[in-house]
Amino acid sequence: MSTINTMEDLIQVLDEHPEWLEALRARLLSRELLNLPHTLAMFAAEMREFKAQMDRFVVSTNKRFDALDAKFDAVDSRFDAVDAKLETVDARLETVDARLDGHDVTLKRITDDLGQLKGTHARNAALESAGIIARDLGLRRTKSLSQEELQDLIDEADTADLSADALRSFRVADLIMEAAEEDGEICYIAVEISYTANGRDTTRAIRNAEYMTRFTGKRSFAVVSGLHRDDRIQNSIESGEVFWHQLTAEELNAD
Repeated sequence: MSTINTMEDLIQVLDEHPEWLEALRARLLSRELLNLPHTLAMFAAEMREFKAQMDRFVVSTNKRFDALDAKFDAVDSRFDAVDAKLETVDARLETVDARLDGHDVTLKRITDDLGQLKGTHARNAALESAGIIARDLGLRRTKSLSQEELQDLIDEADTADLSADALRSFRVADLIMEAAEEDGEICYIAVEISYTANGRDTTRAIRNAEYMTRFTGKRSFAVVSGLHRDDRIQNSIESGEVFWHQLTAEELNAD
C-alpha cells in the first residue's frame, strides 16, 4: 500500500486510482454540490426553452400589433372620409346659412314695409274719423291744422328751450285739430295714430298737446288712436292724461 506523506503523494495516488477520487468527492462534497452540474444543465435547458417561448411571444405580439396598425390605418382612412363628408356638409350649411340670411333680410324688409303699410292705413282711417274723435271728447272739430300752420305757430313762439328734433316731430304730428267746446271756446286735439298704439305714441301725443297749449294759450287734449293698444299705456289712459280712440277692423278694410 502506498504511503502518503505529502500533497503530491495524495495527488499521485488519486491519479492512479480514479475511483478513490470519486469516493473522496462523495465524502467531501454535499449532494447539492455534486448535483450542481446536472442542475445547471437543466436550468440552461429551461432558459433556452423560455427564450424560445419569449421569441415566439414577441413574434406573435408583433403580428398582432401589425394587425392593429392595419386596423388603425383603416379607421384613420374612414375618419378621413368622414371628415371630408363633414367638410362638404359644413360647406352646404354655410350656403344654407347665407340663403337664410338673405331670406331674413328680405323678411325684415317685408315686415318693415308691412308695418308702414298698416300704420298708413290706420292713419288714413283715423283722419277720416277726425270729427268722430272730437265728438267722443264732447267737442266739435272746426279744422285740421296743416304742417305750414304748425310751423307758423313755432315761428311765432319762443322755442329757445326746445330742440330742433322735438319741433320737427311736432310739425309732422299725425293729426292736430282745432275744435270748439260747447260754449264755443276754441281748443285743440293732438292725435297720434298707429296700428298698435304704444308708449311712443302716448308720449308724442301728450307732448304735442302741451306744445299747442304753450303756443296758443288754449286748452289741449292728447289722443292716441289705433286698432290695438299696448297694455303698458293703460295707466296713462285711466289717469286721463291721454284719451284712447279705437279704430275698428271695418274702418281699416280696403274698399
